[in-house]
Amino acid sequence: MMKSIILVVTLIMGFGLNHNAGAQELNQSASVKVVEPTTHLVDINSASVDELAKLPGVGQKKAQAIIDYRQTNGRFVDFDGLQQVKGIGSRIAAKLEGKIRF
Repeated sequence: MMKSIILVVTLIMGFGLNHNAGAQELNQSASVKVVEPTTHLVDINSASVDELAKLPGVGQKKAQAIIDYRQTNGRFVDFDGLQQVKGIGSRIAAKLEGKIRF
């Protein structure tokens, strides 16, 4: 009877050690990494000429056209509205995806 108890206790302890080792390994491999966005989104409805001009395919002249258009017609709500600006077509709009917000 005593041998049975010792065997059971040994098995339980062995399982507990293996279980803890597995949990520690899982905790180490499942660490969470915080990824900072590499670029910040430019708000197309409030950005200055200089901020807009830094966007790919925009430049100073198109940046001013964006500001003039939003002052005349109101806020942009999507890429379709942005493409109404003279000089902003589907190719430039595609370059801006992921770089601007509305």
